[in-house]
Amino acid sequence: MATNNKKTPRKGKKTKKSESAASLRGIREGRLLSVEFFRRHAWLILIAVVVVLALIGQRYTNQSKRQQIKRLENELATLKSEQIAQKAAYMSLIRENEMRRLLRQNSLDLDYQEQPPFVLTE
Repeated sequence: MATNNKKTPRKGKKTKKSESAASLRGIREGRLLSVEFFRRHAWLILIAVVVVLALIGQRYTNQSKRQQIKRLENELATLKSEQIAQKAAYMSLIRENEMRRLLRQNSLDLDYQEQPPFVLTE
């Protein structure tokens, strides 16, 4: 009895090549996502779309708030440096040595305290 060593596909089984061709044909012809699929899963698809849109909106909101925080931090740093400059100018105007010089120059009979004031407690 002679046996045939060649393996031929059986009628019940499809080959890999024919399966992939059928899958591609099904995708191309629109059978993969049919109207029935959308009817069966309408609520799930609707919920997924709403969730995705909410996430996109949340991301936009967070991004705009981060930009606002960055802008406010820069403004704060600028204002702090301006405050330091203003304070330095003020302190130079009221420097104690400057006051002593003015008193001597104008020969005013004013005294200044050498020690800070004391707080009396009962």
